[in-house]
Amino acid sequence: MSETTMITLLRHGEVELGNVFCGSTDPALSDTGWSQMQKSIEDEESWDKVISSPLQRCAEFAESLAAQEELEFITDERFQEIDFGDWDGTSPQDILEEDPDTLNAWWKSPTRVVPPNGEAFLDFRSRVLKAFHEISENNKGGNVLLVTHAGVIRVVLMYILGMQDENLFRLNVDYASISRIRLYSDETGEWGTLISHT
Repeated sequence: MSETTMITLLRHGEVELGNVFCGSTDPALSDTGWSQMQKSIEDEESWDKVISSPLQRCAEFAESLAAQEELEFITDERFQEIDFGDWDGTSPQDILEEDPDTLNAWWKSPTRVVPPNGEAFLDFRSRVLKAFHEISENNKGGNVLLVTHAGVIRVVLMYILGMQDENLFRLNVDYASISRIRLYSDETGEWGTLISHT
């Protein structure tokens, strides 16, 4: 017997800190960011459950939505953004002035170069995909909304599409973007397809 599971990935909106690396840094959504997220889900059907990164730029909106729709709400720290270490809370322009070689090397090869005192990409990828597999296993036949970060969404989409890690930045993930994934499972195993990415 086959089952179909729907998972919708929603990135948080604009944050109050502006254009800085926000990994473990925890800024609030700006008013614009809140509006961006509301607009993104205007035409969406309801979900069975809302799962969110615990960082406030995701969790505050997700919890509000779950309460409004009377849905189960869960936070999972494994869906936090990658930790940028010393770069967290700093703008790319400032880093270019202080350490241009490392930043340029990271932009060219983000899966191999680690920001100073930051999280290695393979560790990040491992925790995200472990959590994602648990969602799919525990919600078979369901319809789940996952509110999270650009890096997390890239990792999940690369996995679904079978992309190589080094192509990470070929996936554009805007503020409040929505990606829809359909997972199929039967006696032969599980596979997924990307339905839309806007």
